[in-house]
Amino acid sequence: MADLTIHPVDRKVSNMVAVALSLVAVIYAASGPLNDFVTWFIQNTTEGWEELSRRDQRFAMREHWMGMALGSFEQNFLRPTGLIIGIPIILSFVVSALKIHQSPALRWLNWLMALAATAAFTIWIVKIFASDAGAIPRIDRIDYIAFPVAAAITLYMTYRMFGGFIVGFCLFWVAYFFLRGLLPDWTGILAGSEATFAQNLRQMLLNFWAQTGGMFGQPVQVVTANVLVFIVFGAILMASGAGDLLMKIANRISGGLTGGAAHAAIASSALFGTLSGAAISNVVSTGTMTIPVIKRSGFRPAFAGAVEAAASTGGQIMPPVMGVVAFFVAGQIGLEYRYIVVAAIVPAIFYYLGTFLAVYFEARRLGIGGLPRAERPALTRSEWVKCLVFVIPLGTLSYFLFSQPSVPKAGFYGIIAALGSSLVLFPEFRSFGKVWRAMADAGRMIAGMIVVVTAIGLIVGLIQSSGFAGRLSLLLAQIATGALPIVLLVVAFGAIILGMGLPPGATYFIIVIALSSGIDTVGLAPLTLHLFVVVFAMMSTVTPPVALAAFAAAPIAGANPIRTGFEAAKIALAGFLIPFVFVYHPAVLYKLQSLFVILGGEEVDSRAMIDITTVSWGDLGWIVMAFTLAMWLISSGLAGFDRAHLTKLERILRVVIGFAALAPNMLVAIPAAGLGVALILREWVASRNTVPA
Repeated sequence: MADLTIHPVDRKVSNMVAVALSLVAVIYAASGPLNDFVTWFIQNTTEGWEELSRRDQRFAMREHWMGMALGSFEQNFLRPTGLIIGIPIILSFVVSALKIHQSPALRWLNWLMALAATAAFTIWIVKIFASDAGAIPRIDRIDYIAFPVAAAITLYMTYRMFGGFIVGFCLFWVAYFFLRGLLPDWTGILAGSEATFAQNLRQMLLNFWAQTGGMFGQPVQVVTANVLVFIVFGAILMASGAGDLLMKIANRISGGLTGGAAHAAIASSALFGTLSGAAISNVVSTGTMTIPVIKRSGFRPAFAGAVEAAASTGGQIMPPVMGVVAFFVAGQIGLEYRYIVVAAIVPAIFYYLGTFLAVYFEARRLGIGGLPRAERPALTRSEWVKCLVFVIPLGTLSYFLFSQPSVPKAGFYGIIAALGSSLVLFPEFRSFGKVWRAMADAGRMIAGMIVVVTAIGLIVGLIQSSGFAGRLSLLLAQIATGALPIVLLVVAFGAIILGMGLPPGATYFIIVIALSSGIDTVGLAPLTLHLFVVVFAMMSTVTPPVALAAFAAAPIAGANPIRTGFEAAKIALAGFLIPFVFVYHPAVLYKLQSLFVILGGEEVDSRAMIDITTVSWGDLGWIVMAFTLAMWLISSGLAGFDRAHLTKLERILRVVIGFAALAPNMLVAIPAAGLGVALILREWVASRNTVPA
């Protein structure tokens, strides 16, 4: 039997490159603080700085030795060829290639892919460096070899790491790009250019290789510029021992509630979501600890896996880090990331409220109580102090995210706070080896993300360059002239279908590209419409038949993946309702934006948002109460249990009234809410009057 372990030399090289990749992310994030420091240093060491004219100050900044060093750094590294795209891509492909096959017989193939990827992407770097210097983009003979090699390696590694769906989807668009001119007119929006194969290939090379498009387009640019530093941030906290403390806190907070083990999983995944924002990694990291405990408490295996899948899915909209898609939104609509974070606060609370109630009523139905006291021990005084490892880094991160718009700068200061807090509060973390392993783990996560995002960029570029996006936009713009609910259902359905097998980032880009020229026609603020797509792209990870988060949880739970997916979709039902809620009740997204005005006196004015003065605290208060009531009614109706078993008529009535309470028309919502409260009170009075046998 073949030895399936990675060769020690390969592992060592992979770890070294992974650490280098993490350091690249940190160095890029440090460029903002470095610029601030150099400016401060020159201002305070230059005699008579205040008396100098602005022109002389700029000249002094350039001529000072620190200013020249900073300029050289920015000129040679802070460009597409350097820390932004080029170096992260090369390092990521090397890290991923060296572990893509673990059989010793295929070790040569790993090295071949690593060297081929390095050579191909280095050719691109040299070409783009010339473009940076002002040269007109051109195609050389070597590009006809380098680009296919880079694309083939990207797709093969994506297939090995993430499965065949995304690769098959990409190959479909490659074939369409070359064959679209052969399609007859009756195929509608699919029929395209009549260019020859050679012309199509040249167009692809010009758009995807001679410029920063396609594989090097906005998806990878957003990730390398904004996301990587947060992966390092989370990896440091988890490696320090904070992960075990996080689980203990979650058990302590919610373990005593009805169905406590499942609620502990929800709490831990929500807390993990503030650090990672990745559903599948949340399932794998927390699920191995939570799912067995949920099963032991009495829940069915499929339900245990579904709880973890649904809870981890919500981490993608959990502030302050959220998932990578939030950074995509910021780039697409030109809105500072901090406003998106604030907009996500209420939807995230709604999501976890819905999952809590779904688990609560299922636990009531099964008669499952809280965790035994022995399994939820109190935190020691030392552990209470160690909780600062979350307070200080997350507080630092949140402060810089909200106080100024530079996301990388906020991530850098967050890393400094995380590393400092971990070293002070966790003595066992004070070793070079553990810090090294944390950076290597972060580098491996970064590498996997960049590989798949590079493939996503290829898909997005093909859809745009083929002209399909423009034709689909026109079609959607025509659809958008109809009733808004129909338009929203079309968008939601498209996001869920595309998201079955695609990462949320890919789903988001494809849908948004299709909507790009129809957003104004839809009649919604860009932030509202984009977050609508984001939430449904997120929900695709728990929507059968291809529910990636549920599929990751099912083996841990020893359950059927499809059954786990249906259970997860049921538990995460709130996620399917929330986008419609914030469309028709905009206070959910926008009222908290007034905190920027209240706390900082800062006017919030952007074409990407509505006028926040048009929503009131009363609007927000109403929808919070209405949503809580609606989820109580719907969750208990679906579970068939409140304080006692519900009849089929009662279940149907609760679900219908719950949906009605969320209606934008107050003439419907208020009476429905009154009926819902009456039903709950009736159940409560009936249970109080029941005399035990």
